Amino acid sequence: MSVFYLSPPALHINHTGEVEYRDTSVYGVVDQAVILECGTEVPDIYIWSFTKPGTEAIKAVVYNLGKGQKIQKLAKTLGQPTVIPDSAAMSIENLPLAAHGLFTCQAFYDTEEEPIVYYYYVHLTVQVPVSKPNLLMSDASPEEGFTTWMHCKVENGTEPIRYVWQHESPSGSITNFPQGNGSSILNVTDINRNHTGWYRCVASNAVNSESSERLWLSVMFGPDVPQIDVTPVYSITERGYSALEGENVSLLCQAQSSPTSQYIWLYNDSQVHTGPHFSITKILRMHTGDYTCLAQNSHLKTRSRKTISLAVYYPPDGSPSCSVEPALNHTSLRLLCSWPGGFPSPSLHWTGDLLQAGQPTNPLNSTLISLPSESLTSNHSLFTCLGSHPALKQQTECSSITYIPPAEPVCFFNVSSDLQYLMLSCSWDGGAPKALVWWEGPGGLYKGGEENSNILVLRYGSARSGKPYTCYAKHPLLVQTKTCRLTLDRLAVATSDKGRGRKKKKKKINEASVHIGKMLLLTQNIPIKEK
Repeated sequence: MSVFYLSPPALHINHTGEVEYRDTSVYGVVDQAVILECGTEVPDIYIWSFTKPGTEAIKAVVYNLGKGQKIQKLAKTLGQPTVIPDSAAMSIENLPLAAHGLFTCQAFYDTEEEPIVYYYYVHLTVQVPVSKPNLLMSDASPEEGFTTWMHCKVENGTEPIRYVWQHESPSGSITNFPQGNGSSILNVTDINRNHTGWYRCVASNAVNSESSERLWLSVMFGPDVPQIDVTPVYSITERGYSALEGENVSLLCQAQSSPTSQYIWLYNDSQVHTGPHFSITKILRMHTGDYTCLAQNSHLKTRSRKTISLAVYYPPDGSPSCSVEPALNHTSLRLLCSWPGGFPSPSLHWTGDLLQAGQPTNPLNSTLISLPSESLTSNHSLFTCLGSHPALKQQTECSSITYIPPAEPVCFFNVSSDLQYLMLSCSWDGGAPKALVWWEGPGGLYKGGEENSNILVLRYGSARSGKPYTCYAKHPLLVQTKTCRLTLDRLAVATSDKGRGRKKKKKKINEASVHIGKMLLLTQNIPIKEK
């Protein structure tokens, strides 16, 4: 222990005949050594005495009147002081608390003129070190939000004693706890989970510092709202999680709680598992639904829950189906692509001869596309529909080919067996999709469009002679409409007058003529383009 000593002033001998008085203060520590000085020179005669605090009595401890030192009985109670050889200083080896008080050394110096007398007042303060503190807690496991207190109890120690509170977090970080404010009592109001950890108090005075043993404070709380992690997960949206059919899916539930939570898993409100981990091997579409994690704190008898939606993605059967159809009265081409089933719906987009058709370079995501004839510059095109789905590793596809008929439209006729009807026929076979053909005749006669071929039936007597009957043919790959015509005419008879009595001969006007009553049908299979 430290000994604090204030040295007396140097000896000064005056000749006034007055007694000189000197005051000093000495600080000693109980059970430690201390030295009390009596001037800087050895006096001829000295007397040490002691005055107990609160009294005025002066009692002798040791003296030397020139014939050696004499220790008094009182010295035993003051730690058995001894005088240091060749000096008048007094030493106490094991300072007792009873030595706390005023020591007076009366020193006499015999000079040639006259004796000089000094009174040295030594105020000895005996300090006691702080003992090891004992830490007490009102509740070592308080509930979050409540109040708790701690008491740092010190049995011995000279005041003032200063207290410092230390908090060691579970991670090992040590900080001073400001709420203690130097007091031996620490009050923690509205305690929370961050207060969990080790606590110790450090008591200090002018002599020493001592630390208490640490105590663990565990704050009870929770469970908080659980956190659910799904692995592997294909996507996370506002609606929940998604996984691919056939994968092994693991669900992990974690809720902050002290003590640790107990977990129960519910699937569509029915219990399916206990524990934080819930695994589904080769998940199926039937496992789509709501999964609830229920966390329970058995100590506080509290619980919390969280529900997520898990959608299982599965692909449609087979592959996409493609088709090409005429649209808008064969003035446009309609591409159709379908692939029913699966969840979510598959992604379909067209590729192929779309750039030549005036479409953007990026694939078209629409499953229904209309291409006007003006944008189709090729007589033969291949269109491919690509289908993809999250549950499939590779894309699948289908294709459709479109082309114009290889030949020109053909017009021809037939006569009914009873010679009552004329049947005008028009055909434009081949091509994909099929071409549209229709008849238009004189007087506004119209026969609606049909694919590949069309027949216009004329009743005898209703046909218009000398007027053309036109067949129109339209294909969505062509902007122009193609035609062919048939013309009906009156029977023409030519006679030859080469001699009297000779018979008249019929002359055919056209090689393809047919005599029907008084009508002659002339066929002209000459294609004509009309804009």
